[in-house]
Amino acid sequence: MILYEGDEIVLHHHKGSSPYTVITFNGLHFENNAKDFYMLKNVARIKDINVIGFATKKPNWFLSDEMHTAIKVMNATIGFGGDRLVFGQSMGGYAAIKFSKQLSADYIMALSPKISIHPDECDIDEGYHQYLTEQMTGMSVKMGDVRGKVFILSDPRDKTDSYHVNLLCDVIPDITYIPTFYSGHVVYESISGSKSISSILDALSSGRSSTVRREVCVQRRRNPVNLRNRLFHAKPHHMKLVARTLASDQIDSMKKRIFIFSHIGFICSIIYNAALHGETDLARRIKRKLVANLAVSGPEEIQTEALTANNITGPLCLDCHQRIVCYDIKNRCLTVESLTNRGPTIIPVYPDQMGHEASSAACVTLLGEEFRLVQQDGKIELSTDRNTGVQNIIFTKKETYHLISNGSELATSCYGGSIIFVTAIENEWERYIVI
Repeated sequence: MILYEGDEIVLHHHKGSSPYTVITFNGLHFENNAKDFYMLKNVARIKDINVIGFATKKPNWFLSDEMHTAIKVMNATIGFGGDRLVFGQSMGGYAAIKFSKQLSADYIMALSPKISIHPDECDIDEGYHQYLTEQMTGMSVKMGDVRGKVFILSDPRDKTDSYHVNLLCDVIPDITYIPTFYSGHVVYESISGSKSISSILDALSSGRSSTVRREVCVQRRRNPVNLRNRLFHAKPHHMKLVARTLASDQIDSMKKRIFIFSHIGFICSIIYNAALHGETDLARRIKRKLVANLAVSGPEEIQTEALTANNITGPLCLDCHQRIVCYDIKNRCLTVESLTNRGPTIIPVYPDQMGHEASSAACVTLLGEEFRLVQQDGKIELSTDRNTGVQNIIFTKKETYHLISNGSELATSCYGGSIIFVTAIENEWERYIVI
């Protein structure tokens, strides 16, 4: 329920049975939903936690004259009987620390907070200048603003967040810093989930640094977002390890593994590289898992997108940009598209499965009928004649990959999404894997 609504600040309340009250602050980009959303809203409902949620209609870092009134309303509602835990991400992390004294906080958990966004007080990206107002002059967190024990979570690999953590530690010497490696700026993603958050809040309410550290570590290990981020970072140097992880049986036991498999381009790049390096069986296993998760385990919009694009009758032909080779019926040319995001006139291309030679004709299937692709007068047409005398589009098998040609030039997959025939020289952009 809404306890207070002003021109800028909205105060929400979920009355729960928890022995403590959690006071939350939204991060940036939730301004349009300030009347409907506050941080930990779903967690409060599912776990019956007493939560006060501050939301803002403007990207003002909660620096509003209305905060004083909203805090008075909050105090009148919840009283001063139990512990007060304050929780916020990014902009909300700043507010959690900045207003902790006014909120009579006992414990604060701030995720990737900044000490300020004012250029007079710290180095800040110019993109933040659009948010500056007169009220932000001198906005930095000061020791006099702080009450309670402060815990900060951030990714040490994020240079900006590390810079601000160091500045905050200079101001508040007794901060407990918990590094969240590979989380990126949005730490909340890697600890999300009602069970995980409620466990971390219980640990926070103890006030013991060792307990909070251990619980954050335990919950992050179980979170698929954390695994996803680690796989992203490992890909450039440990491609085979990433592929084996995706193909493993253990990953199937994760309830929300769609957080990983919904990144179709990333998964396709692993499939492409595994096949390119001769790991064909490994690539096939990952492909099967990708398709199964998109069609069965994903959210409704992902399932709908996957099933709408379910016109693949042969093997996948992937290019080096993680897209599949297709035939554009309308424009009569080859193109490359995402695995699932394709229009009705875009049909996947595959090599003729009947032939066993090094070279096979490029084919598509329409309404159960297989057609070969032939080039005529600069356009690519459909043909049912296996012995046609015109110029066929051909797949040529190499050791672990295929080349596609029109007989004289190779098909080059351009980054922008087109395929052109302009060269006879083979490079990375001319290599396709069929899986």
